[in-house]
Amino acid sequence: MSDEPREPWGLRALIRLLPASYREHVLGDLLEEYEAFVKPRRSALHARFWLWRSALRSVVAGLANRLKAGARGMLDDVAPGRGPKRGGRGMIDAIGQDLRYAVRRLTKSPGFTLVAVLSLGLGIGANTAIFSIVNSLLLKGPPVQSPEQLVEVYTSEDGGGYPYSVSSYPDFIDLRDNNEVFSEVLTYNLTFALVEPEDGGQPAMLNGELVSGNYFGMLGVPMAAGRTFLPEEDETTGTHPVVILGYDFWQREYGGSGSAIGAELRIFRRPYTVIGVAAEGFKGMMPGLIPDLYMPVRMWNELNPGGGDRLARRGSRSLFVKGRLEPGVTLEQAQASVSAFSEALAAEYPESNEGRKMSLLASQDVAFHPMVDRALVPVAALLFTVVGIVLLIACANLASFLLARAQDRQKEIAVRLALGARRVALIRQLLIETVLLASFGGAAGVLLAHWTIRALLSFQPPIPIPLNLDIGIDNQVLLFTVVVSLVAGVLFGLVPALQSTRPQIASTLRDESGGAIGTRRRMNVRSFLVVAQVSLSLVLLIGAGLFVRSLQKAQAIEPGFYDGPAAMVWPNLDMSLIGAEEGPALQEAITRRLESITGVTHVTAAGRLPLGMNVQTTGVLPAGAEPPEGLDRFDVDNVTVGDRYFETMEVPVVRGRAFNEGDVPGGNPVVVVSEAFVRRFWPNTDPIGQTVESRGAEHVVVGVARDTKVRTLGEAPRPYIYFSARQRYNPAIMYVLRGNVAPSTMVAQSRAALRELRPDLVVLEAKTMDEHLSIMLFAPRMAALLLSVFGGLALALAAIGLYGLISYAVARRTREVGIRISLGAGAGDVVRLVVGGGMRLVVVGSAIGMLLSATVTWLISSFLYGIGTMDVATFVSIPALLIGVALLAASVPARRATRVNPVEALRSE
Repeated sequence: MSDEPREPWGLRALIRLLPASYREHVLGDLLEEYEAFVKPRRSALHARFWLWRSALRSVVAGLANRLKAGARGMLDDVAPGRGPKRGGRGMIDAIGQDLRYAVRRLTKSPGFTLVAVLSLGLGIGANTAIFSIVNSLLLKGPPVQSPEQLVEVYTSEDGGGYPYSVSSYPDFIDLRDNNEVFSEVLTYNLTFALVEPEDGGQPAMLNGELVSGNYFGMLGVPMAAGRTFLPEEDETTGTHPVVILGYDFWQREYGGSGSAIGAELRIFRRPYTVIGVAAEGFKGMMPGLIPDLYMPVRMWNELNPGGGDRLARRGSRSLFVKGRLEPGVTLEQAQASVSAFSEALAAEYPESNEGRKMSLLASQDVAFHPMVDRALVPVAALLFTVVGIVLLIACANLASFLLARAQDRQKEIAVRLALGARRVALIRQLLIETVLLASFGGAAGVLLAHWTIRALLSFQPPIPIPLNLDIGIDNQVLLFTVVVSLVAGVLFGLVPALQSTRPQIASTLRDESGGAIGTRRRMNVRSFLVVAQVSLSLVLLIGAGLFVRSLQKAQAIEPGFYDGPAAMVWPNLDMSLIGAEEGPALQEAITRRLESITGVTHVTAAGRLPLGMNVQTTGVLPAGAEPPEGLDRFDVDNVTVGDRYFETMEVPVVRGRAFNEGDVPGGNPVVVVSEAFVRRFWPNTDPIGQTVESRGAEHVVVGVARDTKVRTLGEAPRPYIYFSARQRYNPAIMYVLRGNVAPSTMVAQSRAALRELRPDLVVLEAKTMDEHLSIMLFAPRMAALLLSVFGGLALALAAIGLYGLISYAVARRTREVGIRISLGAGAGDVVRLVVGGGMRLVVVGSAIGMLLSATVTWLISSFLYGIGTMDVATFVSIPALLIGVALLAASVPARRATRVNPVEALRSE
């Protein structure tokens, strides 16, 4: 058996586009690099993507060089005093003439040209916009040095739990100092910095990254100004308050001035010295969250007050770790090494590391996080499918129009063929026209993509963290647009070109009407294109209808708690540098102050609201329950709440009691559990009086609350445990307000009340209940909006295609219509005659579209709430809508046919 690498199916066909002289060399080099370097370091999917992308780049570069060489050869092929040889300058002149001829034809039909450019622009623009988003978020990594040598290091629970978890700082230090496979190891994490302005105004919360001292050096990111961190700034805890600015923040706040170096920023009331500015184009390691500041990880405790010494706790895992492989070390070798290393850590620190192992993934295979990427890839595939269908519909539309135009040129083409013109030259001329048209469409598509991206980025999720996505039209996106435009031009131009240059010359020249013997065949091709447009449009419309219906169902889901008019305000005492000694009394004062606001009737505290962005779990051991194998407790969703939480949030306590003022700090710890908690742990036992161990204390169950939605709207009831805010201090607790005034008014009044009570309070967020719930509805709303827009665009294109087909049929059958009217046919007879043929195509296309939809809609089942993929309402209403629009589009030219003057019609023939 041969040991030579075997290329994937189809790759050799692509490489055959290259000249034979170096075709095999390119293929061999690609496969050798793929097998020896890329394949061992990447996942199978990303390695295969690299191979095809590299092959395509080689082909494009080779063809470009071939064209350049050919052009030079053509120019050199003309001997002095002689005419151009065949295939020399004559070819260039011929192409130039074809281009000029194409421009003249397009300018003579400005209406057709405008419609074609807009149709293609919409299709190409949608594809360009989606590709630019996917490229920025999933394909284009950060601009770092030798990215193929970087790997992600995860510390996860062996045999269960989160498969790709983060690491602790002590584990990072041990890995950095005691490994044989990495030349360097860095760590980083997202953080927020409360920056006080120099004028004493309201502090601003900025995005930042906590980074190890070698962060910029290991990544190979230079400084736009100043310097990076010094080794001593990464050695001791809390001693070096220095900061590096993000390039965008530097431009925005300092105007790109060098005076920023050495300036001071007051972060959490401590001065930090600006020492440098990151290079332009570097956006940090968290896609979508462009850091304003980079700070030493050794300042972590000062930047996250109230959290204790996170740098010393081996069990405090919240840091991302990245390593750079030593030269010659493969990913598999590194994995074996870190596996042994994690086993040694588990043996040395069993309390924190037992059952935990380290795993590696190539950094180029990870965009956000493996779990997040796994969810984003299907979404990206869905969006690409949708915009691809839109482009196919646009191409089918234009192919239909070009077939009609080509039929009108049959006599011209027949004459040229009879006079000796070569068919290849005519096909080339027609394709140059369509490719030129597609190029104009691509240029329009780039503009539309730019506007589309800006519009999409304006839809910020309702979260307190601004998403500054680095999405735009770069060289890769432009290359994608060029390729799509060329493919589209050939796609919708090839069939008309082949059809129109194959007439029966003699019969065409005898036909005084200028038609062709093959009219029925071409009409069949046009009919097929209309059927295809209708079918594809129906698939998109049904998909959009399912998402709209899903959104309606999601909005109608009962969350199990009060979701009416209310306000929420979220102060953070830790960030306000208020300690645990003063915190409980201040929280009580905050509650009393908010209750005093005019019109407010209910105020309660909660560590989190259900259906929020964050997930809070805690380890508990209910009495009598056996923990999972290898674990000593259960991870259960939990929340810390105030006394009036169940009353304010309208969550009934179905057994026992709620919290009250008797549940004092230092007293017997009590909890309230959900019905699902009882069903899970005490299905046949009275839960009141049972105990739950948490954080080393026994808590007595005093009540059972009705189940509510906790994480998502579509979830099954999950165990939930409520702790008393009086007995379990939470410095980041939020407050919910209800009353007889508008929620927006309560939001403004609560902000003002907190400023009056304590001007130094950091308020992370203040919003209405509707804004809070919109977090869960953001994704279905965006999906419904995007698919509705693309589905509507597809419907409009299909309607235009049907309108063009029937308009052309009316124009071609003017004599027949005139004869029928002269023989006594009424307006209704003419309308039925004209509309009937078109609507038959629509019915056939709708039937095919229904079958396609029933076949493929299961792919989106995981994105739907409360409905199946065969939702009757959608599959009835959407085809009815499409047929109605098609009937309207067909009736316009049909009505025009009823106004044909028989005498003029007969004379015109």
